[in-house]
Amino acid sequence: MPELGLTRKDIFITSKLSPCDQGREECKQAFSLSLCNLKLDYLDLFLIHWPGVHKLKPDDPRNRELRNQSWASLEEIYKSGKVRAIGVSNYTVSHLEDLQHATVLPHVNQVEYHPHYLQKELKQFCKSQGIHFQAYSSLGTTVKENPLLQDPSVIRLANKHSCSPAQILLYWATQQGVSVLPKSTNEEHIRENIQLNFELSTEDLGALSNININS
Repeated sequence: MPELGLTRKDIFITSKLSPCDQGREECKQAFSLSLCNLKLDYLDLFLIHWPGVHKLKPDDPRNRELRNQSWASLEEIYKSGKVRAIGVSNYTVSHLEDLQHATVLPHVNQVEYHPHYLQKELKQFCKSQGIHFQAYSSLGTTVKENPLLQDPSVIRLANKHSCSPAQILLYWATQQGVSVLPKSTNEEHIRENIQLNFELSTEDLGALSNININS
């Protein structure tokens, strides 16, 4: 970082707890290993990657017990100052309701969210609880033939505003107060993803929301 003129405070670093490491002590050990591997004194955000536990069936009651143990450990780590914020990923409303007993509620819930997969109830619940709603897969599926990027409504708006379909989708999310995580190793795409210097009308935003096929 020094060679780029950056300090630690200029970089936001997130790590996640693997489903293999759910549990009170396992979570603490995994967090410490993340710090060690990254050679850092603290993280900006640490997330429980998945509500389930590796090798356990979804209906196994140990899932709930172990993920709540993990959360209790994250509360301790957060209070120690070794992480600036803690959160979860792929949690549903029922998973979040399990944490109503917590002394620290999740700061973030990171989930899939785009016009083909609106999670209205979850988004509203997070808002009511003060949990920031963060989207991955904002551009839709990662398969080669991405139906969302090729959706006629998306393409029409991209042509209308002289921008890319990806920019339209990212703007749609950010206008709702949803943070996005577009991934790219292409410098041009990275620059494009942050150049959202246009505006969509209420009608435009509504047109995108109405193409949802899996609400």
